[in-house]
Amino acid sequence: MIEKFRISFHGDCSLVINFSENIEIETNRILYKILNSFESDLKSSEFIEDIYPTFNSIIIDYNNLLIDFEKLKAFVEKTLLELMYDLQLHSDSEEVIEIPVNYGGFYGPDLSMMSDKLKISEKQIVKIHTSRTYRIYMIGFMPGFPYLGGLDEKISFPRLSTPRISVPAGSVGIAGIQTGVYPFESPGGWNIIGKTETKLFDTEANPPALLKGGVNLRFLEI
Repeated sequence: MIEKFRISFHGDCSLVINFSENIEIETNRILYKILNSFESDLKSSEFIEDIYPTFNSIIIDYNNLLIDFEKLKAFVEKTLLELMYDLQLHSDSEEVIEIPVNYGGFYGPDLSMMSDKLKISEKQIVKIHTSRTYRIYMIGFMPGFPYLGGLDEKISFPRLSTPRISVPAGSVGIAGIQTGVYPFESPGGWNIIGKTETKLFDTEANPPALLKGGVNLRFLEI
């Protein structure tokens, strides 16, 4: 249970509520409970322009012509303290989204290199990668890109020393202790171990992003 939080400036018309200095699943779970309540209770306020999460904080963009920082801070503190009493009434999301992946070879050009350096077979890396249920801590970097927590440290691997100019859309990568999926073709320095044909962001869909923070994800080997 979160007992402490810190509210501070985040630019001249943004406020940040920090719940922890660490990246923790329990903190992230409670953060999304608070975020869901904020989106229903605060977003209707005329002075609130947007509310969005990071790994361990919530950022609120506001119209500083309608409210100043100190008044908003007091308003947010009061709302948070009221929420603390009934957070336990909200259940965590049990939703699990499954993403099918082609691993290795043409689809995962870095899998062989990782196997050599980790002294683990490609097959075992894939088995470890698909054995976990990952929490989507947040969406960032580009629309629909999930930052996932829960990677087994056995297959943790540093970023590429020289990022690629172009990484294909759907590429599944590992960087440090995180794994993620590129929704669009873009430059990137993550180690690519596979590729999915699942479309993570579709401008014709509503909502356009398939994934959202606060839910779970599993990779399935094709």
